[in-house]
Amino acid sequence: MIRPKIFQFLVLAVILAAASPVFADQAAWVSRAEAERALKLLASQQVVRHYCAPCGDKSVRSEVVESIGLFKVEDSEYWEIRVNGKGVDLAYIYFLKKRDRWVNAAMAADIDVSDVPEELPANLPVS
Repeated sequence: MIRPKIFQFLVLAVILAAASPVFADQAAWVSRAEAERALKLLASQQVVRHYCAPCGDKSVRSEVVESIGLFKVEDSEYWEIRVNGKGVDLAYIYFLKKRDRWVNAAMAADIDVSDVPEELPANLPVS
């Protein structure tokens, strides 16, 4: 039989774990339709920006797009977008939509993500 204090601790641990937001890999692997929508938005971009608000990033990282593509995740039903050969999480990728508006790729492709801004804050330094 579980002691009351141990049981209370376990219940509290489960509640805290469930309440903690999960940030990693929100939109790294997506359905083919979602990946196609994202690729359509990103295919003409010369630069993308990486920014993970839930991770506490204090700046954005720019990356020149030399190649971009849609790839099936091995042994899975999911797909991913690769920028310059590396799989990216669309929740943390932003693209230039109009002038200085950097828009979240997942949201623009109608992929459900949480705790990320729809647009990059203008005051963030770029590295």
